[in-house]
Order: sequence, then C-alpha cells, then structure tokens
Amino acid sequence: MLSFPKLLLLVALVAIIWFGFRWFERWERERRNQRQGMQGRVGRDRDAGMPGTSDRTPEEMTACPICGTYVAAGARSCGRTNCPFPRS
Repeated sequence: MLSFPKLLLLVALVAIIWFGFRWFERWERERRNQRQGMQGRVGRDRDAGMPGTSDRTPEEMTACPICGTYVAAGARSCGRTNCPFPRS
C-alpha cells in the first residue's frame, strides 16, 4: 500500500536521479567541447596565445655514454660518480 511518505520519497528519488543525469550530461558536453577545442590547434598555433612560448624550440638530445639515458645537450651531472657531464 502506498502511503504519503512513501510516495513523497519516490518522487524525491526520481527528482534526484533526473537532476543527476542532467548534471552529468552537461558535464560530459563541456568536457567534449573542451577536447574538440584542443584538437583543432596543432604546432605553433597551439602555443601562439600563451605567454613566454613564442620562442620555444625543441632541444637536441644526446645519449649518455655511460648509462644510455637521453639528456639535453649541455646537461649537468646527474650525481653518479662516473657521470661524464660537468657538475653544476
């Protein structure tokens, strides 16, 4: 038998689920829009509006003759005793 408190609880649960789904859909839509906005930008266009990125160029990497790890050219010592790079 449905009493008033049970009916009220049922309506409250349906409302909570309804608004929860609406919030989740809105959140997903915003995430999707942000991803689509990021996909269109590639290369220099991606960094064009960011401060301090206009002169960014890739660094040349060289393999360490001791351990084989790739490091930036002109890197400082990693701290190992036999590291061939100069200490800072």
